[in-house]
Amino acid sequence: MSLPGQYCYAEAFIENDPQIAWMGDGVLCQLVTVMMVDDTGEVEPAIGAFSAEQARSLAFELLVMAEHAEQLTRQRGSER
Repeated sequence: MSLPGQYCYAEAFIENDPQIAWMGDGVLCQLVTVMMVDDTGEVEPAIGAFSAEQARSLAFELLVMAEHAEQLTRQRGSER
């Protein structure tokens, strides 16, 4: 991963080649690549490769954070 910065969007993809990656534990897996980028080119892309299990866990945590952020937004809107 690169240095932290302001990212505009994220992409997730599986490499199109049939290559299987080893995670070091002897288990074969196809990696899911997640890339966060900005649209100005000022922030270096942040890239990480995850096993399917790790990608699911990350996706779940992002959904939890999104739900929490939405609740906070609603709360602040009703306080006005």
